[in-house]
Amino acid sequence: MIDFKIYNSVNLNNHGRISLKKIYHFIKKSALIGSLNGGISGAIAAILATYGYIALPGFGPIITMGTGIALSIGMVTGTVIGLIIGTIIGIVFSFMNNWQF
Repeated sequence: MIDFKIYNSVNLNNHGRISLKKIYHFIKKSALIGSLNGGISGAIAAILATYGYIALPGFGPIITMGTGIALSIGMVTGTVIGLIIGTIIGIVFSFMNNWQF
């Protein structure tokens, strides 16, 4: 017969919370900087694509609706995509800076 007792000396929930707090404080600053940088560059790319200075894939049908709609939709989508990519890159580089090669 197998004994399936849970031992009180192992507290997985507390360990998980402590490690998440350490990771949060470790990546907070670089993720914030990365997301701000990505958001600003996404908004700038949307403005440039609206007025035809750069080409973004899939942005053509939005431009045909009109400049005002394209500018507002492009700013929102560009900022959101920039925030996501900037946050991911900020997290990756914060971990890369602490690796010992």
